[in-house]
Amino acid sequence: MAAAVTDDFAKKCEVKHNKTLGRFLVAQCNIRAGETLLLEQPIVVLPHIGDRRCSKCFKLTTSFCKKCRLLALCAECADHDERDCQRLAELKLSEEQVQQLQGEDHTAVQSALKCLLLREHADTLPLYEEMSQMETHLAVRRDTDIWKNYQEQAYAPLEKSGVLKQLQTEANEDLVQGLLGILDINTFEIRAPEPGGSMRGLYRRAGLFAHSCMPNLVTAIDDERRIKVYSNRFIAAGEILYYCYTNVLLGTEERRQILKEGKCFDCNCPRCQDPTELGTHMSSFICSPCSCSGGYIVRQPKTGTWQCLLNPDHTLKPDFVSNMLERAKEEIFHAKDDIYRLELLLAKLSRLLHGNHYLMLDLKQNIASILRQILQNMAHRPNRKVYERKIRLCQEILLVLKVLTPGISRLNAIALYELANTQAELARKLYSEQEKSARDLWEELEQTEVMTRESLRMLLFEPIATPEGQLAHSMLRELKELQNDIKLLKEPNDDVVN
Repeated sequence: MAAAVTDDFAKKCEVKHNKTLGRFLVAQCNIRAGETLLLEQPIVVLPHIGDRRCSKCFKLTTSFCKKCRLLALCAECADHDERDCQRLAELKLSEEQVQQLQGEDHTAVQSALKCLLLREHADTLPLYEEMSQMETHLAVRRDTDIWKNYQEQAYAPLEKSGVLKQLQTEANEDLVQGLLGILDINTFEIRAPEPGGSMRGLYRRAGLFAHSCMPNLVTAIDDERRIKVYSNRFIAAGEILYYCYTNVLLGTEERRQILKEGKCFDCNCPRCQDPTELGTHMSSFICSPCSCSGGYIVRQPKTGTWQCLLNPDHTLKPDFVSNMLERAKEEIFHAKDDIYRLELLLAKLSRLLHGNHYLMLDLKQNIASILRQILQNMAHRPNRKVYERKIRLCQEILLVLKVLTPGISRLNAIALYELANTQAELARKLYSEQEKSARDLWEELEQTEVMTRESLRMLLFEPIATPEGQLAHSMLRELKELQNDIKLLKEPNDDVVN
């Protein structure tokens, strides 16, 4: 698939290199908040290792193209890329070799083949050459578990079948491992056709942006798999351009482990170096002896020890921390969709973890999601406490997000929208039950309008062909209805509300 790059990219971004970051980008000029730096189609779209997806529609499948026999093709699709299909069909493979390459344990073969095929055509050869310049971290990955897995799952079957020799004269294990390493390190997760599913996309330029857990960029990928990169704040000329490779709502140790294992580097951003994570305490434990004084046990980045901020003699053993978190994650998993179990678990963990701990935030998000479903189904006849509980959870989540994701943030925008929407619905309910006056309702809706406008302002930077873009579209309609409600409330009650 050809990759399209906006002309603005070269004007706004300059490629630099150093030993710490490798290749990275800096702003060539001042960049406004919300300004687009890059719009780009992927070079290739691939399944996650372990999945097998149709080469045309990308749906999960177990079947293969009847002509080339090597690339997956679902029953609903008659064909896929004609040139790739023809090239693979020309290979001299026995039925036994084909079956081995199609094996359930050899899903990485698909990814390796998609990359190798780029070299087979004149118009995609430049993409292959550019992809070959991407970071592989080959030396770091050599002889690791992932290296051994790829050796068994991809290189061995491709080499034994003779596919590598027929496609590449200089084919060797480093070539295959390098290509799979490029995919592991440089791809972006993108939405798959089925709800909740995901796959990977490799982009020419997007992977050049450096990582920080405090990014100045936002990435968004639409339903056509085009990536948009835009600024979340004003960026001065000369600043390094960063986006976050991980989930910002994970704790420091979890983020750093993901980056170390998947991207082969250690993050040393200000958030990772701050034991309190910018004062959010997203990884902090409550110090039992000092709990009355607000004491929290945090991990010291330099030593790796867990010490109380008030009394360094109060510590936790790393094994205890690790085991406790694993048990908590398991309990959260088993409590999924059960609001009563989730609430009990939240109360239980509140005696051990800071209220902003990333596991506590996960629980709060799960509970808020269930409450949304309850409030949307009026057959449940939710009472005032249900509304107030969701409002309180949204407020607590927002307090953390405003620190971690300042500026333009879809996480902030969605949480703010959920808060505004719930507050408005509660105000209307109380007004209909005569517990609030017209003036009270008007004031609540005015406040709701301000929050909705702010949420919408941020979401309008998202591509329209994304869930967030669609939410922004529906919010425009809701905002208009809200403004009409405010107007109708105000006009006949001018003497009351004024």
